[in-house]
Amino acid sequence: MHEFSVIQNILDIVDDIIEENGLKKVTKVKLLIGKMRQIVPETMRFAFEAATKDTPLEAATLEMTFKPIHMKCKQCEKEFIVHENCYFCESCQSSDLSVIHGQELIIESVEGEE
Repeated sequence: MHEFSVIQNILDIVDDIIEENGLKKVTKVKLLIGKMRQIVPETMRFAFEAATKDTPLEAATLEMTFKPIHMKCKQCEKEFIVHENCYFCESCQSSDLSVIHGQELIIESVEGEE
């Protein structure tokens, strides 16, 4: 359940955003998460709700968008989306791959009230 430590790191950053922008209340935190992060949405929401109790984020909505794993084969240079955790090139079956997308964990936006 690494979601709890992920949420704590996100909240540390959001706390800085709150302070920098003079927010009294946060209404929404929007995240972009690569599927390689193996985040379980329900656990992430639970961790967010537990960690934001009695804070300016208590009633905030956590919105998560998941980005698929996008790889490039180092042998034939074909790019492809990984399906069902199959980490082999669709064209040449090589396992010598590089990650293009899928490891992201980005706070896209924070909405709140001054």
